[in-house]
Amino acid sequence: MSVSVKDLIHEFAAEKKLDDAPVVEAAAELPAYDGATALTVSEFLDTVEALCAVLEEESACIAAGMLDRLEVYANRKTAMAEKLDSIALQARADGIRLPDALRAMTLERVERLDRAVSANASGLVALRKAVLTINRNLLAALEKAASDGTYARSGQAMRPVELSASGLNTTL
Repeated sequence: MSVSVKDLIHEFAAEKKLDDAPVVEAAAELPAYDGATALTVSEFLDTVEALCAVLEEESACIAAGMLDRLEVYANRKTAMAEKLDSIALQARADGIRLPDALRAMTLERVERLDRAVSANASGLVALRKAVLTINRNLLAALEKAASDGTYARSGQAMRPVELSASGLNTTL
């Protein structure tokens, strides 16, 4: 004898009561939100979720070394940040106040966003440090190559060519 998922669902279903009064009381206990509040909070939470997903995706790409899409992620993050800003400004203008249940839900999502931002920022900082280290090593190698064996009295290599504003020899 096999048991199907449908049978299990029916087995754990709540029993139907003949008295509808408790159902009405339970519905009355649920907080009611006006349309503007529900719409604004829903839009805000959806945008926060989308931004978290973008941040986590970008962090994964940085960790994997796929850096060719960083500009796309930057544009998407900027657009979502502007959308969040406009939602917050609209909520202030409409005088929307969050009930406790929605406030708790919003704070959970904002905490997730904060964790995603921290992870993303640490990845971007590590990437920046790596680029600066590579740039510094290239600059040192180019200075040594461009010195042609000419040294100052201090023993430092002198370069007969001027480097560009980025510190690289543009004549190579």
